[in-house]
Amino acid sequence: MTEEHVVEPRDKLHAQVLDMHRGLTSLIDKLGMLDTQNQRIEACTDPELKLVMAHQRDATRKHIAMLFEWVRRRDPKLDKEMKEALFKAGPIAAQYHYEE
Repeated sequence: MTEEHVVEPRDKLHAQVLDMHRGLTSLIDKLGMLDTQNQRIEACTDPELKLVMAHQRDATRKHIAMLFEWVRRRDPKLDKEMKEALFKAGPIAAQYHYEE
């Protein structure tokens, strides 16, 4: 997903929707970067380079956390879901009661 990948005409979208798209796009990009950085660090054989790349990865983690927080603050329903789901002990799926 890129900044230009908007499925509806831009002139039909409110500024808040476009900003959310920008935030989510940035979050997706950073998550992809984290995956790539983890793989590169795992495969790296030079200890010093591995350490440098680990610092870069840690900065990416901070950016991800900030983007998640920005999105959470602007999406009340996601905020509710995150508050119910995050930082709980035990099996993840066990806290949800799905109707079958």
